[in-house]
Amino acid sequence: MIRIAIIGAGYMGSAHARVINRVISENPGIAELSYIVDIDRERAEKVSRKYGGKPLTSINDIPRGTVDLAFIATPTEYHFESFKTLADKDVKYFFIEKPMTRNLKQAAELIKRAEENDLWITVGHIERYNPAVKKLHQHVGQGKLGEILTMISRRVGPFVARVKNTDVIYDLGIHEIDNSLAINREYPLRIRSYTLENVVSRLNDYALIILQYDRGFSSLEVNRVTPFKQRILYITAEKGVVFLDYMKQELYIYNSEHETKVIIHKEEPLFLEDRDTIMSIVDGRKPPIDPYQAFASLFLCELALESTRESREIIIEEHDKYNTYRDLINKGLEGYRSYIEKKLIKKG
Repeated sequence: MIRIAIIGAGYMGSAHARVINRVISENPGIAELSYIVDIDRERAEKVSRKYGGKPLTSINDIPRGTVDLAFIATPTEYHFESFKTLADKDVKYFFIEKPMTRNLKQAAELIKRAEENDLWITVGHIERYNPAVKKLHQHVGQGKLGEILTMISRRVGPFVARVKNTDVIYDLGIHEIDNSLAINREYPLRIRSYTLENVVSRLNDYALIILQYDRGFSSLEVNRVTPFKQRILYITAEKGVVFLDYMKQELYIYNSEHETKVIIHKEEPLFLEDRDTIMSIVDGRKPPIDPYQAFASLFLCELALESTRESREIIIEEHDKYNTYRDLINKGLEGYRSYIEKKLIKKG
């Protein structure tokens, strides 16, 4: 039985507790929710009463050797320290919400420690578990769309106070960057971004990120100033055009002769994500979304911020940090390619 601790009982932590409770109820004996940890005791106790687990106010209070899998759902600035503390308590399996860490240095250190201590880490890029996105990725992997030419996405909505300390590029942009890397299965040659800051927070609240690939590009618009929520994607490909609505979980494919609404078996992405995390451990499989892929997307977030600060296009292979982290990025690309070309095709 897998002993689970949830670190952070806020919006995402409580959502993880809810779906993990469902996974356990549908798979009796597979796992148990052992601890709910939050500095706000009342919040920890509320989630604990509803979904199980002993409420604690500090991860330091978790006895060594009593947790197998930790879900880290704290604010991003606490991810790295939480990981280190839990690893010292002999936790071997980790689910870390995106972004994995607050910066590349921490991400590289986290990966190094994981490699040295044989730790299992998956990162919460939840849109990979959106059934419509997964179906799109299957079509890409099977070559049904041909060469991808352009990808234009829009992920917008109103401001949410719980993300006030997270730049919109890390909060929303990272989803679209991850999807662009998965669909293109190569690293962009250039990146240029434009942002607006101090609209509803002290950070960037609007970003337009343009990724130029060897052929084609991705244009990614994200903001938290729009009064309605929208998550949509358009792809122009060699063999047709794609429209995807993330929220409605709808996928349409158009070519010169047909308009096709793809059949999607709808389900909550977070449930699918947490179930796959737990079952991957049970079955002895590799992490569904490994930290190398998360690093590759995090690196582009950092370059996007640099691009807007310096008002310039960045040629990625000429950047000093790219050369520093080239091996980690290449491992991330290997993960993206394996995910699209092997894992999903087998399931499709």
